[in-house]
Amino acid sequence: MSTQPPPESPTIDDLLTKGRTRNRYAGYDVAAAEARLRGRQAARHRPPRQRTADTALAHTVWTAPEDDRTPDADRAWWDLNAVCLLVLFGPDADRHLADFIASQYADKTGALVFACLLHLAGDSSGARFWWRFAAGVGHQVAEYCLFLEHAHSGEYHDADYWRTQLARSNFEPTFMCGERAAAPLLSPALINQVHPYINRPHHPEIGTVPLPQPPLVQELRHLTSLL
Repeated sequence: MSTQPPPESPTIDDLLTKGRTRNRYAGYDVAAAEARLRGRQAARHRPPRQRTADTALAHTVWTAPEDDRTPDADRAWWDLNAVCLLVLFGPDADRHLADFIASQYADKTGALVFACLLHLAGDSSGARFWWRFAAGVGHQVAEYCLFLEHAHSGEYHDADYWRTQLARSNFEPTFMCGERAAAPLLSPALINQVHPYINRPHHPEIGTVPLPQPPLVQELRHLTSLL
């Protein structure tokens, strides 16, 4: 019979030591990262007409969804703004928004127009809600908006899901959205005028859902006639 003493049970410190992962970010410059984030935040809140020299004209080609790499957050932000502006200034945007209201919020193209309006007006959660609705019934431009919005937000798994959906359908941004460089500029002061024409009822299961009022159609016509 063996007379060796039983092995000592590992302590909690021993277990924690084994469970630790190697620090991959020991050399990461946190101060520089914070400075980059502050710079990005400042750029996003500049009036659009101040963006042309340093950022808005820097990208003239759409981010391609067939690329396996997730786009940079800033690049995704500018592309998303460009898509939304091209949608709003499209020749039938007001008609689609009117159809959306008349159909009791069932028209997918109208949902896209409304979502783009919400995005430019600063309501990202409302925009995402209606983009998902439009994408769920097959609107590819809404899928592209979700791909860009998730990439901008750092939600890479969701961005990759929509990227894959777009790649499967051979989505071509220029064909579906128009020329990237043709996106107009719009002052935030103008877009903020839409807020009085948006209701925000609370749904017990899904929370606040923005809904357009009929006068919003005329406000969109006025807004897009100023440029």
